[in-house]
Amino acid sequence: MPSVSSYGRKPVSPNHVSELRKLLQDTSAELRISTDVDYNRSIARWSKAAVKPAGLVVVPTTSDEVSIVAKYAAKENLDIAVKGGGHSTAGASSTDGGLLFDLDKMRTIRVDSEKKLFIVGGGANWGDVDQAAAPYNLATVGGTVADTGVGGLTLGGGYGWLSGLYGLSIDVLIQCTVVLANGDVVTASKQENADLFWALRGAGQNFGVATEFIFQAFDVPPEVYAGLLLFEPTSHNMQGVTEAVNRAYVINSAGQVKVDGRGCGGIGFMRPPGLDTAMIAVPIIYFGTAEQGQAVYRDFFDLGPKISTMSMVPYAEINKFLAPPYGLRASMKGAAFTLPLRLAFVQEIFGEYQKFVDRNDDAQGSVLIWELIDTRKVAEFDAGSFANRGTHGNSLICPIWTKPENDAVCREWARYINEKFKKELIDHSDQVVCPSAEVTTIRGRKKATQFYGNYDHYDEKSKDIFGDNYEELQALKTRFDPGNMFNKLFAIPPLAN
Repeated sequence: MPSVSSYGRKPVSPNHVSELRKLLQDTSAELRISTDVDYNRSIARWSKAAVKPAGLVVVPTTSDEVSIVAKYAAKENLDIAVKGGGHSTAGASSTDGGLLFDLDKMRTIRVDSEKKLFIVGGGANWGDVDQAAAPYNLATVGGTVADTGVGGLTLGGGYGWLSGLYGLSIDVLIQCTVVLANGDVVTASKQENADLFWALRGAGQNFGVATEFIFQAFDVPPEVYAGLLLFEPTSHNMQGVTEAVNRAYVINSAGQVKVDGRGCGGIGFMRPPGLDTAMIAVPIIYFGTAEQGQAVYRDFFDLGPKISTMSMVPYAEINKFLAPPYGLRASMKGAAFTLPLRLAFVQEIFGEYQKFVDRNDDAQGSVLIWELIDTRKVAEFDAGSFANRGTHGNSLICPIWTKPENDAVCREWARYINEKFKKELIDHSDQVVCPSAEVTTIRGRKKATQFYGNYDHYDEKSKDIFGDNYEELQALKTRFDPGNMFNKLFAIPPLAN
């Protein structure tokens, strides 16, 4: 299945398959081609729109097996991709005709409860981590959806429900084991290969196959107060919810936030099955008791939600209640915003969402959400090459559909809404609320776009995402991947000789 591959790299040929079978014959690695039973499982993705037919799938069980294949792929100039959770709707974990590393058999998780460390295999997803950690009442900063891969999320920065308390996933990452393009298996940490460790924390997909992560873990209560509030989209509710969001999450003039790191969630729009209109959705996660959570979020409850699922739930369950099913078609288009939210803008976006789902029967499951956390901790740290920190928030514009013929219209709608978010930033994000906040427009403090690189961005380039860090990343790329083998997500080309 030959294909035009990225950056001039080649597709896999039958001869490549034969040679790799010989190289791996004494290992536990599995090779899958299109006629094998498990091939389709390996190339399946959270979004069917991101599925591509790999020329060969390698399912390794150890870093040494990854090394053998990486060295061969570099020598043969093969196009490669790496799949952990398969959640990238941009297709970053897929290759059209190239070689795919499927890390599904590298999902082992060990919990060191005394040192409060998680040792996580490169193919694990955050649901695996949550379940392994639950008996110890420990957690770390992970994704907000259980089937998101640990590797992809972490290497791109990593926001999670605990970000308000501990920052990004890269802020709690202690060590990473990586297989480089030349086959070397290296450990990266603040003490060892520190320059590579800096690059991995934000631009990691450009530097190798991450086969193991070690995270700092933190105590969490066995249960947290969490659920979803749904409001009818009346003018009264739209105003009330918007004002409640601002009171809960804005950094005030004293540098304080009402939720104080313990509360997070969002405000968004969705059309639940069985309803003929879109609803205002307010997910809430509060790390405390129901009584405490109800006090913090009292403004929302006083509005009288039509539906409330709020209850005390096990921590391991909170990454599941916002998860769309695996195997639809979707685009996770990212945008950015600042608080306080402007009511007129929220109303405008709701109108656009309502029109979109009304006109597209195939896209009824689409979701749009302003993700809400206490942003102070994320802005406080400066670990790694992640250049998009600040007191701004992330928005997710997520059209979800089923038919390939609707790919273009759904993606174009996401782009259209993203442009409205950009205009809102330019026109209205011009006031500093307190000394610890920053003015947020399209560019942040490192001259990088404020858009989170783990979401889809159709127009932004690598320099936009990495800002002032780009030149240093390019120099490191020249050292660690001079052939640009790892090039699927905001690729950083090595310097020319």
